[in-house]
Amino acid sequence: MGDIIITITKGDPATGILTLSDQGITNVTQGDQVTWVIGPGSGVGSISGIVEKPNSADVFSPDPAPVNGTSNWQGTVNPALPAGTEELYSINWVTGGTGWLGKDGAGQPKSYDPIIRIQPKK
Repeated sequence: MGDIIITITKGDPATGILTLSDQGITNVTQGDQVTWVIGPGSGVGSISGIVEKPNSADVFSPDPAPVNGTSNWQGTVNPALPAGTEELYSINWVTGGTGWLGKDGAGQPKSYDPIIRIQPKK
C-alpha cells in the first residue's frame, strides 16, 4: 500500500479542465490511498465531489471524501479489485476567482474527468 498525491495545479474557469500533477491518468495498486490536493494559485476554490462516471468501475472503497479541516479529498483503492481495472471519474470543483479582490468569477461549478488505473503489484 502506498500514498498517491494528486496536486491540482491549475483550473481553467472557461473550460473546466484541470491540470493535474499526473496529467489526469493515475496509476495505483490495490490498497493505495489517493489524496487530491488543491495547489496554491491554481484558481480552484474547492472540490465539491469526486464520483465515478456512469457505467464505470468503482475502484474506491471507501469512496473519496473530504479530509476534515482541509480542502483535500481522499479515497482508498479497493484491495479486492484485479489489476487492469480502470475507473473514469469526475472531479467536481468550484472556481476560486480572480481579480484584485479574488472574487471575479468565484463560485462557478465545473467538472473534469480524469482516469485511475489499477496496476499489478510489483
